[in-house]
Amino acid sequence: MAGAMSERNDRRLDRAERVLAGAALAATAIATFWVFTRSPDEATLRETIRILYVHVGAAFMAYVAYGITATAAILYLWRRNRRFDHVAVAAAEWSVVLSSITLITGSIWAKVASNWWWQWSDPRLTLTLLLWFVYVGYLLLRQVTDGDRRATLSAVLAVAAIPAGILNHFATLLFRTEHPPPILTRPDGAAADPGIVRAVLLSLVAYALIVGWGMLARVRLEAARDALDER
Repeated sequence: MAGAMSERNDRRLDRAERVLAGAALAATAIATFWVFTRSPDEATLRETIRILYVHVGAAFMAYVAYGITATAAILYLWRRNRRFDHVAVAAAEWSVVLSSITLITGSIWAKVASNWWWQWSDPRLTLTLLLWFVYVGYLLLRQVTDGDRRATLSAVLAVAAIPAGILNHFATLLFRTEHPPPILTRPDGAAADPGIVRAVLLSLVAYALIVGWGMLARVRLEAARDALDER
């Protein structure tokens, strides 16, 4: 009975992966088409505004990944259910990938817009780099530990990173920073051309579907590895 239920569950997850993969591919194609054919140039940055669509989507989803990692880590420490650890590590890996994209595209954009690659005095940049190191450390920690000890230590590290993530999110509001303030979530409305706003939203949808697909596949892989280790 349990074996039949497990097989049905695997089939449902396989189907969900395929649906997410197809949706992610379609959304990426639509977003790419819109960015290069329908999105207008910006008055100052001209065609380089297209870096924004890669940068903002990656940055937004990085915060989502930080939040998922932290929440799953807290739930693991509370419930000691390894499924939460599987979710935490999947999100942590995406945190590193998305933070890397954010840092690289942000530096390129800063060079184009302000003629500098990096400013150590900028709180947003420095905190983003700090979080990148924390989550790289999280993944390295998991390579040198195993079992419940690995899950517990990595969860503690993820929880310890929560203040840095929150501070990073509000950095542009709390400090004087080279990073521009939010342009889409202002109380008086988005401070951008509607075509640019649509392109940003399409890129966010594409990123969300890609990350959702990747996380589901990664969670399933981690669960399979745990099951294999327990044999």
